[in-house]
Amino acid sequence: MNYTAMRRTGLLGLVLLLFVRSEVLFAQPTPPTLAMTDRALKPGQIVVGAEALLWRFKASPTPVPLVTDGYIGEPNTRVLLGGGSVDTGANPALRITAAYGLTGRSALEANVFYIPPRSTNAGVASTGKLGSTDLVIPFIDAFTNRESITEISLAPIYRGSARVDFTNSLLGAEVNGARPLALADPWQMDYIGGFRFLRLNEKYTMSTESLYNPPFPKDVWLTTDRFETTNNFYGVQGGIRARIDRGRFFAASTVKVALGAMVQSVDITGSLVTNDFTNFGSTVTYPGAYFALPTNMGSYSRTGFAVVPEVALNAGYRITPAATIVFGYSFLYASNVVRPGNQMSRTINSTQTTAHTENPNARLTGPALPTVQFNRSAFWAQGASLGLTVRF
Repeated sequence: MNYTAMRRTGLLGLVLLLFVRSEVLFAQPTPPTLAMTDRALKPGQIVVGAEALLWRFKASPTPVPLVTDGYIGEPNTRVLLGGGSVDTGANPALRITAAYGLTGRSALEANVFYIPPRSTNAGVASTGKLGSTDLVIPFIDAFTNRESITEISLAPIYRGSARVDFTNSLLGAEVNGARPLALADPWQMDYIGGFRFLRLNEKYTMSTESLYNPPFPKDVWLTTDRFETTNNFYGVQGGIRARIDRGRFFAASTVKVALGAMVQSVDITGSLVTNDFTNFGSTVTYPGAYFALPTNMGSYSRTGFAVVPEVALNAGYRITPAATIVFGYSFLYASNVVRPGNQMSRTINSTQTTAHTENPNARLTGPALPTVQFNRSAFWAQGASLGLTVRF
């Protein structure tokens, strides 16, 4: 969603929150109502709900070209993998919501949602035969600051293939207290305040295979570059919710803003598995691959400040005195996250890895590059929901 659409969504929510007919009079407050219910909660009353979600995430940036058919910058060179962004499409999920009526015209509300891991992949291959396209890994040499390459396939000596896999998941939970603002029927407005947690996990993996063509000996040459990021948000939040009831129908709009700490983790692993240096016998695993190298491999974390606002619109219909069906839309935003493709660097020192040098005794010589990046960006998730609530 672009910024214009975001502003329009926020404006729609605010209009519903602030628009009250001029004849509405202040009166004694009624107990608060959950966004997914159609009636006020009484002390000791419990409401539980379940929603099926279908959410999309902001595409994950993958700016580094991973596989090409030539040097970057040369005419007619094509980027075959990487160099853009990756999207897992619509993500199905489940959200559980509950509310408990308290004394003093207040209520306790909680919800948890989970969008399980969803993956997408892409690949490219070359036979390595005469006339086939040579696949290469492009990078900037840390010594010369110029473009360089490492071959995945090289006709007619060896064939090769590369595959990129991306996986993401999102978990969220919140606990809030709600207290009503006094408005006359059919309008009601509640103040909301509480705690919010979010976890965004993403993995970006490149796997390659380079094998000799006959009559050269049959061998094994497998590499893996894996960049994984986890963002855990812990924050306090406040907001406001407005509702209008019309018989069996109701509509509600909620705006919340959470402020807190975003704990960002980056895990980088790389390896080469080959039998090229054991007379084509048993395989040996060497540290580092093409972009995940000894100088940036490892687990890293840092904590930064983040803002997490959410706008939700709901409409419902009471099908029985105890059960209500609810349709909704939500837009959730996080201001400060790390995403895996942004943690890759094109400037590398290839002396340190066997995958680049084909030297089993490769050791770092010169600049210790790449290093961990911790490049940050924004994230959003949005989508529709369909749920059912039951009142006890």
